[in-house]
Amino acid sequence: MLPISLTSRRCWCIFSRRMSCRYDRALRGFRGEALRGEPLSRHTSYRIGGPADLYLVPADEDDLRGFLDRTSRGDFPLFILGNGSNLLVHDAGLRGAVVDVRRATRGICRDGEKVWAGAGAELDFLAAWAVEEGLEGLAELSGIPGTVGGALRTNAGAFGRTVSDFLVEVRALTTGGREVRLSRDELGLGYREAKGLKGLVVVSAAFHLKRGDRKALWEKRRKVLQQRSERQPLEYPSAGSTFKRPPGDHPGRLIEEAGCKGMRVGDAMVSPKHANFTVNLGKAKASDVWTLIRRVRERVRERFGVWLELEVELWGFPEGGLYTGGSPRSPGR
Repeated sequence: MLPISLTSRRCWCIFSRRMSCRYDRALRGFRGEALRGEPLSRHTSYRIGGPADLYLVPADEDDLRGFLDRTSRGDFPLFILGNGSNLLVHDAGLRGAVVDVRRATRGICRDGEKVWAGAGAELDFLAAWAVEEGLEGLAELSGIPGTVGGALRTNAGAFGRTVSDFLVEVRALTTGGREVRLSRDELGLGYREAKGLKGLVVVSAAFHLKRGDRKALWEKRRKVLQQRSERQPLEYPSAGSTFKRPPGDHPGRLIEEAGCKGMRVGDAMVSPKHANFTVNLGKAKASDVWTLIRRVRERVRERFGVWLELEVELWGFPEGGLYTGGSPRSPGR
């Protein structure tokens, strides 16, 4: 009988060869950029994350559609990435393919008061574009560091406004590359969620934005960006708010009163500026961040009896799970 270590190594090599063959089949006809072993720390706002088996940047929407069609039989896990601004990726990386949709889905066009924005367009860019066009509704979302697609999946918002407030419909692709259209009412919108988008790849979204005073809108955007700068630790890499808001309270207050402000594990720290931000001081690992998050959760539960729900999405962690069988995992904003 072979030693366990040698047997495990041989099984892993066989598994890796099989996965490589599956990737090769999926890439037939792919026209975009394809990288093997790409560190995801280069593509997340945390600047943290191990390598992906396969990192893909489709050339356009048809390229994305074709790849989804070829992988629809469930050969390997699929992860859809936007700006990576709401993600914590495991230090060991990911088995499967990460598809960066920004190049394929980034356009913005206007038809009167109706605006179509690609899922890969940055939400802050869309907000600034709408302000310049003299269109109301998105200025309050200035500074949110995600893509339109990621923001829709989490129904992102700030200053009393959410990305879905002026939403008309969403174009998306199924795991087989088939286009579907969903109205606002079909999205299952809630606080930081859009249940109707589960298992779909968002391509674009239409918003109805009324005309406003451009000068006043630029002033509103300026004030929003200033408040973000004053309140949030933008000088350090982070994934934005760590926890969702519990009913009737704010996670920052609970974390601060539980004595967690400034708490550190390695180079991961609860920001002294905003307690609901867990920041990377420079060399933090995903394990540092996750250990710190769990300690904060436990302290808050011990002190207040409240279990804080994560707003940050976990990739590669057992606690985060993942969709397999060709069904795409939702993107980091």
